[in-house]
Amino acid sequence: MKNTRLHILAQDFLDNKLDTAGQQEFYALLGDPDQREALTEIFMELTGAPDMDLEFDLSLQPLLDKAKSVDLPRHTPVRRMHYWRWAAAAVALLLLAGSIYRVTEQHKRTPPTVVAHNGAVAPGKQGAVLMLADGSTVLLDSMKNGVVASQAGTNVVLNNGQVVYDAKTTSAAATAYNTISTPRGRQFSVVLPDGTRVWLNAASSLRYPVAFSGNTREVRITGEVYFEVAADAAKPFSVHFNEKGVVEVLGTAFNINAYTDEPTIKTTLLQGSIRVNKQQVLQPGEQANIDNNGSITVDNNAETENAIAWKKGLFVMSSTDLPALFRQISRWYDIEVDMKGQLPKRSFGGTIDRDVNLSDIIEALNIYGVNCKLENGKLIVQP
Repeated sequence: MKNTRLHILAQDFLDNKLDTAGQQEFYALLGDPDQREALTEIFMELTGAPDMDLEFDLSLQPLLDKAKSVDLPRHTPVRRMHYWRWAAAAVALLLLAGSIYRVTEQHKRTPPTVVAHNGAVAPGKQGAVLMLADGSTVLLDSMKNGVVASQAGTNVVLNNGQVVYDAKTTSAAATAYNTISTPRGRQFSVVLPDGTRVWLNAASSLRYPVAFSGNTREVRITGEVYFEVAADAAKPFSVHFNEKGVVEVLGTAFNINAYTDEPTIKTTLLQGSIRVNKQQVLQPGEQANIDNNGSITVDNNAETENAIAWKKGLFVMSSTDLPALFRQISRWYDIEVDMKGQLPKRSFGGTIDRDVNLSDIIEALNIYGVNCKLENGKLIVQP
């Protein structure tokens, strides 16, 4: 009888017909561990999802918000302090055959205050280390707004989580280089002396002169970096990465993912025109993929918004496999991931806010049959 009732409630949920009482009953049943297997079968049936090769959706934030907003009856057998987390992950099963809720740019979100407690792993945040020309370093996480350093006639100013260069003179400035680095679990942005705006993802770096005084503008990166290059036809802009990689620009917006643990280097163009490794010219909407042998293939219809989702505070996945998903998790949550044995061959699609705690993602993955847990400061993943 309970399974029949859950079936009716699930169908009403899909049809957006649940009233307040129905929502309370539905979420209470979701929180019952004895209903998990039946729940999975019911949503498989209702959504028409096949048994194999599913693309699961991990759009957690709206589910967390919805589950937390439900006022549960006092007699529910589920421990209230953990109820909303599991319920949110369970409701994500509704998205097996395509998302019914997507976080979009138009959806205005107020980031929650992040608190790590009881061993919880908090998400990453704003922060970076700035190495000055003399080799000294400045931890930007702990600095207040204002001038944080002066060198070669240029003031380095911290302004609301962004480094800006205020050049007073240009004498000898071309020989002075700074490097800004984001550790794992941090991201940051900087405005270069020419007005170019740069965003660094976690575990990334950018080396640049404190003034562009020559005929070219050249910088070097590691990790993943997004550029909005200030137009200056007289001074071409070049981004160097790894040993021999280079992207040449005149004025444009693009993203480079050059993490050394990724199988390919991806350069995604949003605006303008760039040349990759002196041979392949990209147009807006295209992505160049460079393999370990230096061969370049071009995706002419790249998912450009997915490539820069990290800059907007999101993980966006499209047919993303488990290793790729856990590489992102490892960098953002600054945690070592140990994948053991033969893992299920599954792909993931959807959107996750980067400000959710790692425990929420773990619980959702466990619901999907990906066995993972925190143990001795590591994320253990096993069949």
